[in-house]
Amino acid sequence: MLGFIVVIALGAVTGYFSYEAWGMGWGITCSVLAMILGWAVIGLTLRRFIGVRQMKIQEIMQDAQNKVNRQLEIFNRRPPSSMKAAREILENLQFSAIRKSLAELEGYKKYYLWNAMLAKQVNAMKVQLYFQLREYDKVDGLLPKALLFDPQSIAIKMVRMYKNNDSKLDKFFRLKCWRFKGENGAFLACVYAWIKLKQEKPEAALEALKNAAKSSDNQVLIENIDHLTNGKIKHFSNSGFGDNWYALALEEPKMKKQRQQGRMF
Repeated sequence: MLGFIVVIALGAVTGYFSYEAWGMGWGITCSVLAMILGWAVIGLTLRRFIGVRQMKIQEIMQDAQNKVNRQLEIFNRRPPSSMKAAREILENLQFSAIRKSLAELEGYKKYYLWNAMLAKQVNAMKVQLYFQLREYDKVDGLLPKALLFDPQSIAIKMVRMYKNNDSKLDKFFRLKCWRFKGENGAFLACVYAWIKLKQEKPEAALEALKNAAKSSDNQVLIENIDHLTNGKIKHFSNSGFGDNWYALALEEPKMKKQRQQGRMF
């Protein structure tokens, strides 16, 4: 908002003095050029500051991933007492990095006055991070104030609507998901179909999958269509989407049984 006001003020001042010096035509021209230049300078400056903080967040998450990888190597050499203990250790490493990232995101607040959309974009990032922390009350509070533009954020929104028994879920899916094609469209359709099956509405699930198949040949999507078409509802599975699916916390990944002299992961 502040950036818009500054640009308008710059254009008005420039236009006024240009008009006084050279007349109406040059006044309008100089005013427009001044606003374009001012907006460009503000945009580039904000992008620079925002980019620096984004790099910090990426470094935090990359450092956490490196720690997780090192811990996995340790587990492979010296298996832990139980799978539950191993999972808790890995989660603690990830959760620590997520909380550090959330603290970094707070640093964006000082730029909100300059870019009205930045707050919604940051809230979308917070939604995913809080969802990973399983702090669903904070997720629900942020979702109405977030700009949902990527498939994972939209999938999270559908999951929370499902968990909260929100009657607007179907309408949300139709309005938000139609523009996604290919792999992204297949993923969102399969998430929605999973929800519809849990709600005992297999016809709605199959319809969503078939619509997605018009612009996607994703193998998971095709297999799920085949299963539902043949009445094999229990064979429906989104495990083929890997981490994107399991990050929604609707299902736990199946853990392979540990062999005595084998590797855990």
